[in-house]
Amino acid sequence: MNKHYSANIFFQFNSIILYSLLQGFYCHCKHICGACTERIECAQYKLREAISLLGLLRPLRFALGFGSLAPRNDQRDCLFHAAGFSTTTTFISTLLGILVSLYLFNSYALAEIDCQSLVQLSLQDKENPREKYKKGYCYIQLGRFAEGVTILSGLENELSVIADYVSYYRAIGEKGLGNLTSAEEQFQKVLTNYPTSSLRKKTLIQIAELYSNMGEYAKAENMFRSLYADESDPLVRASLLNDIGESLERQKKYKEAVNTYKELWIEFPESRFSEGALAKASQISEREGLPFLLNESDHLRRAERLFKLTKWDSALKYFDMVSKKTDDVKLKTAIIKYRVGQLDEASNILVGISSPESLFWMSKISLKLGRDQEAAEILTQIPLFYPNSDMAPEALYSAARLYQVNLDFKKALELYDLLIRTYPSSEFAEDAAWNLGWVHYRNGRLREALVTFSSFTNSESPNNSARATYWKARILEKMGRKEEAINIYESLARSDNPTYYSYIALKKLGSIPKLNISPNSNTKTDMVKKVNPRKSKAELLIELGTFDDAILEILELEKEVTNTWDLMDVSRLYNRAKKFNHSIKIAQDIRLPEAYWLSYPKGFNEIVRLHSGKYQADEFIVYSIIREESRFQDDAVSRSGAIGLMQLIPDTGRSTAQKVGISGYNTDMLYIPIVNIELGTAYFQEVLEQYNGVVYLAIASYNAGPHNVARWVEKLNNLEVDEFIEEIPYQETRNYVKRVLRSYGVYKAIYD
Repeated sequence: MNKHYSANIFFQFNSIILYSLLQGFYCHCKHICGACTERIECAQYKLREAISLLGLLRPLRFALGFGSLAPRNDQRDCLFHAAGFSTTTTFISTLLGILVSLYLFNSYALAEIDCQSLVQLSLQDKENPREKYKKGYCYIQLGRFAEGVTILSGLENELSVIADYVSYYRAIGEKGLGNLTSAEEQFQKVLTNYPTSSLRKKTLIQIAELYSNMGEYAKAENMFRSLYADESDPLVRASLLNDIGESLERQKKYKEAVNTYKELWIEFPESRFSEGALAKASQISEREGLPFLLNESDHLRRAERLFKLTKWDSALKYFDMVSKKTDDVKLKTAIIKYRVGQLDEASNILVGISSPESLFWMSKISLKLGRDQEAAEILTQIPLFYPNSDMAPEALYSAARLYQVNLDFKKALELYDLLIRTYPSSEFAEDAAWNLGWVHYRNGRLREALVTFSSFTNSESPNNSARATYWKARILEKMGRKEEAINIYESLARSDNPTYYSYIALKKLGSIPKLNISPNSNTKTDMVKKVNPRKSKAELLIELGTFDDAILEILELEKEVTNTWDLMDVSRLYNRAKKFNHSIKIAQDIRLPEAYWLSYPKGFNEIVRLHSGKYQADEFIVYSIIREESRFQDDAVSRSGAIGLMQLIPDTGRSTAQKVGISGYNTDMLYIPIVNIELGTAYFQEVLEQYNGVVYLAIASYNAGPHNVARWVEKLNNLEVDEFIEEIPYQETRNYVKRVLRSYGVYKAIYD
């Protein structure tokens, strides 16, 4: 077992403490002085959790100033809290000084830089340039600009690989000190000396802000407009549009400023600048005597944007302000009503709309109410009345599935056959044909099912191919042809493309093979790698712990790669920078041994190990859920409002927090990895206990809720596990269960 997996408890504790400190400062500073008390409680909670790992909570609790574990209710000035928090963290930093030093020499752990701890250490005259850069960078990040500028000055020559970053942060420091001319010189140096720098866009934004600070508003406006035109990220575009508005306002171009703020309010309702923009426009209008009115078109545009963002209540508010209700507005209003649980109101709207979309959503309402046959009948009306609609093939397929899961196999066969004959080129035709075989199987017509499944074993769809191959083997097994079945199971198990079916084939064989893959393995042996300056820069920034800057370089590097080996390097760099979702996206399409390790990472492993142990959970299930729910993105938010790594909805997070005893809990804490993983793990284990340890039912319940699973168990209780999973009525849940079990199989194969 390599060092990654054999770290002793000392280093485990060390890593968790440092990670908790980092997360604590993030929690505290995420919104400066916003809900200050709650954020400090959040940080204290995580520190207590880490300390409790070694049973140290009791002796350290009062020493660290935590006192009672009950939530604080005082609402004193935020700066007072900040000062108290600073005192606590200073004490912690001193106490863990030795651990910090040892951690820095742990060859595996590449942690994101912890500036609060780093600046506590005194700067040595002969300190190496990398350590100087880290301290200079940290001083800038913490607003101690003079110290930062002093340390960074002259480091460009010593750290030529990242000289553009040295100049950039030195410029930020000069700007913070009010030395605007010096700041501009440094920013211009980045643009001139390093024309391909990944910092170019950030530097241009800083220069535009400098012009604004210098009173050169026209130059600032022009730069902001140019940046806005080239930007694709909505939140960055919103910020730039706000900058344009402010530049116009300062030039006394009030009419243009009002229109700009209005556009910001309409197009970027998710932005933190949105409501402020509306207030600014109103103030200018009142002060300067300019007309400012929001018409129905404005309300409709904002409603459309909010609808796309799944901000249902806000979208409904603005749709209601539109007097001319087109069918599109009515449909979207009905969808919102459905999403927020107002099913009767949604239904009343939909019956007045003649479209395939309205029928589709009416069927969704019937399904929600448990009226499956009614839903199926509504769906069959779509191809009947709208045969040329893009929705017609899917409607037929969904209706057939509903009849199938409700054991009306005759009707299911009719609709599958109609779909195949009417829409043979649709993406649902092959699935329909496969389901014909499945209906034969469920009715005991094994020979007909075998013929059908055999015709799909070479399907261009990897999923259909694996599915047909597995069920062909199952039928052969039922027919007594066990040797043939075992040969097929073994073939599936050896697949270089892990699927749910290869996992359950392994279960059938009673074994899980080991994949001996090292995180540092290099499968490229027949080619000499070229040195890529951008890659070297990304590697150094990762070593320095400045992951956000490293990711800027990796994003640019990804655009330049031309072959599989270089893609592997990019995936590996994303992994080291903890950008797991990007790493997975690249690695999952590469058929090389190391790609498995990158595609199935053990992200947040210290936290997962901690809470898997605490709640006696299988850590590989936890990793699998995180991978399939969020791809290890701690800020992920779903259309249904599920948050964070394990995609918890706020109500579930709140109720689970009460059960596990987290004081001072609020929904924002779901974005914090150590909190989200604890709550997600605790909740999954609670669900698992409800199903007496039956994992696949717990996974289904985690996705679809316990009430749905209870209905399915009652209806399908005579089926074997693999048959039950194929019959799960909700496609989303059926696929989710398969994906989580596939991931579980791969995690076990790689790491167990």
